[in-house]
This record gives sequence, structure tokens and C-alpha cells, in this order.
Amino acid sequence: MPLNLEVRAVPPADLLPTLAALYGAAPDDLAWMAQACTAGFVALGDGEEVLGAVGTRPSPQHGAELVGGVFPGSRRDEVALALVRAAQAEVGRVYLFAEGYLFPPEPLLAAGLREVGAYRRLSGRVPYRHVDPPTGVRLLPLAEVPDPETRLQALRTYEDRVGHHAVTSEAAADGAGGFDSHLSVVAVDQLGRGVGVCRAAIEDGEARLDAPASPPSGGTPPCGPPCSTRSTPGCARRASRG
Repeated sequence: MPLNLEVRAVPPADLLPTLAALYGAAPDDLAWMAQACTAGFVALGDGEEVLGAVGTRPSPQHGAELVGGVFPGSRRDEVALALVRAAQAEVGRVYLFAEGYLFPPEPLLAAGLREVGAYRRLSGRVPYRHVDPPTGVRLLPLAEVPDPETRLQALRTYEDRVGHHAVTSEAAADGAGGFDSHLSVVAVDQLGRGVGVCRAAIEDGEARLDAPASPPSGGTPPCGPPCSTRSTPGCARRASRG
């Protein structure tokens, strides 16, 4: 007899316990993630066992990012496909980070999703190379640019990239995302507009760089090529379906 599988729509707030279990984090640490979602889905097996869950997090130009994943088990492929299809039927275009421990990439690619990018995570010494900013652009510590709108202008320079979400006003606050405003760098043009940003933090004795971004014609981002000096080698494939 085939096992039951039901995908049920739920309010995003109800995803929190499952997201915490999937990511191995405290629910309070992921409250922001559930709040950012516009729709939620859980996959239930026999006896209402939760097999996985996804939430739809809006992306300005790429539909919605699917956060969440599926738990280990013999039906991971089936559960992942069912959740992705339910989310796509609700919001249209979707993409996700196909990290193996959350979403198995092979069945998603076989079902028609396509690989659109990869996020490389590098560790080790950061190559030091001096790069002058474009004419008229100044690089300043984020702490020296307190105006929220200027910070938001800089943060929004990466909104058009697949894998990035819509920037909220909270992201412009000091300490947002655990980043250090004295280590982070913002690029400001001659009119005082934020035209690029690279956020940074020290964690466990290592530097973490995030969101190096600039407009399409803006040249090299304030921190150089996008990368992280923390974590282990490997990549997470972004799978997308329109």
C-alpha cells in the first residue's frame, strides 16, 4: 500500500518549528525568515508526520526563493518535488538553493528545474590587492554613513540578482544580520547616493564577507569579487523554474 503524502498550505508563521528543525537553529533565530514569507506549505505523511516544509520569500526580479527543505528519508525526492510544485502553483516563478541536506538537486533537475548559478564558499587568507574605486566614488566605513536611505540604496544594488531577496528597512540598521558597521564598507557617489556595499563581520576569529554589490555598470564591488572567507569548500546550486 502506498504511503500517504499530503501537501498542506499553512500560514508562514506556522513554518517556524519545522524551519528550526531543518536548519538546526533556535526558533527565535529564524522568526525573521518566517515573517518574510508570503506563503507556506508543509508535507505530511502517515500520522501527520512532517516530512518537509517550504516558505516563499519574495525576490524582486526572480519570483520567490523557497526556504526550508525536506527531512532525511526514503521519500525525500517525492516530498521535495511535491513541495516545489505546490509553491510554484501558488506564486509562479520560484528558485531554491539545492543544498543536498535540504533539497536533493538531482530529482529537481530531472523534473525540469535548471541550474542558474552556484555559491562558492572559500576559506583561507584573502588575497590582498589594492583596487581604486571609480572616479567620483568614495569608499567609507558603513558606520560613517548613518543615513538609512543611503544604506538602503547601497543594499538594493544586489536585489536584481537571483539568490537575493527584497531589502527591508531593518537591513539598514547597525548590527543587522550580525554584521559590524565599522568593518563593513559602503560606496557613495558624488551625489551622496549609496552605489555599492560589502558587509563584514568577525566570527570565531575569521572574517565573513557578505553582499558585495554594485550597479551593473559600477565595476568592482567595494570588497572585490563576491566570496566568503569562512566555511568549507563546495557550492550550493541554485535551481530555478519559471
